[in-house]
Amino acid sequence: HLVRLRAGPASAGGGAESSYDDTAAATKGLVGGLTAIVNAVFPAARDDAEFLRQRAARRDALPDVTPAELVEGLRLDFERGYLFTGEIDADNYDDDCVFTDPTLSFVGLRTFERNLESLQPVLRALLGERRVILRGGPTLDEGARTVRAAWRMEGEIRLPWQPVIQLNGATQFTYSPELKGRIVRYDETWELSAGDALAQLLRPGRLGSDDAGGDGGDGADT
Repeated sequence: HLVRLRAGPASAGGGAESSYDDTAAATKGLVGGLTAIVNAVFPAARDDAEFLRQRAARRDALPDVTPAELVEGLRLDFERGYLFTGEIDADNYDDDCVFTDPTLSFVGLRTFERNLESLQPVLRALLGERRVILRGGPTLDEGARTVRAAWRMEGEIRLPWQPVIQLNGATQFTYSPELKGRIVRYDETWELSAGDALAQLLRPGRLGSDDAGGDGGDGADT
């Protein structure tokens, strides 16, 4: 999912999917509001103007990302557990990439990164044992200019009532050969409604239970 107080066709695990258009306005407003509060309380310390200037100069000198390199880069992002931490290879994304999941939709790689930087204190404090499992892909479709992956995320949240996040979903990454082969759209869907996914934070849970909206699988801890 996008970095937040955490987005097509059916995923490999089967089951109905929830997308941004399916989610109630109140749920979107809640998540957007919480994200804004965290960004205000823990603002990013980096000088955006200088950082963006330096990054633009460096990225302009890089070769185009080939489809094979993009698939491998996304596979490594999943191995790093980016669905929990937001740690992506930014060089695979266009500056104006559109990021969408069932609760948030926004434009801009830098916005994604600012959300991540602001959330780091929260993530360090609350994330316990966790893992991200690839259930299918990343699979390249050069005709459609997309890479698709189906996944499962499971994680313990360090709160007194011991909630657990367990979610099956899929992400479609759309890339543009005209923009150095980088990702221009990130579209994430879940096999639970956004409300049901967020409700997991309100009750005790257990890793490996059947709350995620589909089948589990084997994967590495992150």
